[in-house]
Amino acid sequence: MDQVIESYIKAGKIASIVLKEAAAKINPSMSFENICKTIEHRIKELGGDPAFPVNICVNEIAAHDTAEINDERIIRDGDVIKLDIGVHVNGYIADTAVTISFNEKFSDMLHANLEVLNEVLQKITVGKSLNEIGITVYYTSLSRGYKPISNLSGHSLDCYQIHAGQSVPNVPINGSLGYFTAGKCYAIEPFLTDKNAAAFVKEDTRANIFSLIKRKKIKCEKANLLLEEIWKRRKTLPFAARWFTDIFSEQELLRVLDSLIKNKVVRKYSVLREASNHVVTQFEHTVLVLEKNKIITTL
Repeated sequence: MDQVIESYIKAGKIASIVLKEAAAKINPSMSFENICKTIEHRIKELGGDPAFPVNICVNEIAAHDTAEINDERIIRDGDVIKLDIGVHVNGYIADTAVTISFNEKFSDMLHANLEVLNEVLQKITVGKSLNEIGITVYYTSLSRGYKPISNLSGHSLDCYQIHAGQSVPNVPINGSLGYFTAGKCYAIEPFLTDKNAAAFVKEDTRANIFSLIKRKKIKCEKANLLLEEIWKRRKTLPFAARWFTDIFSEQELLRVLDSLIKNKVVRKYSVLREASNHVVTQFEHTVLVLEKNKIITTL
């Protein structure tokens, strides 16, 4: 257990350092591709590995967006950027996020979101109901004049597992979701939007984050080559197509990847957009729950 705790703490420390550095440097005109590559390189430089591709989600895009191959998108003045990063050490994961705004109109929503997260973090103890977190997020958000995104939630973490079975809701939920358990790690991530929004997300047409479902060969030699590379580098952790341009050209890589998806060997994670196209904010920390205390690993 000591080695597990040490790995969680190291992953959290790396994630905290990298996220703070990145948030301080992001400015309009910076490219998605440069931001992602810089952060992912820095994670490795500090002794970790990315647990998933760096998520850069702008304005109404809430989750699952990252730089594509040869991505030409840039940060623009007026944007509200959610930067979500994951780090693993020996498979043990830290997951943390911050929102950076270049639009003063949303400053209060950022402050409210951070307050909601901090209030929730104070409530977490071993044996505490996961449902209670959803109640706290919901009513604290409403009291500040905002709504939480109802179908996005926090989650338990485990070795090489970003979503390890338990959900930590951001709204009241019927039926017990269980309790915070000693020795387990949890990502706590309230997403907020304004009171007039639909306050739920829908899948966009784009998907640029993927993960391996099973290590099963298909009737395509190139697809099987990619499959083995995914397994070697990522196991079942999420990946971006741009991480494999060293073995295939862009066009061929996307064709081969599509073949693996159609054969249900690889899953895709669609970009998630707020249903009414309203701006979304997000703050996130990882909490390691112990018998007598807790460690917020990403502070």
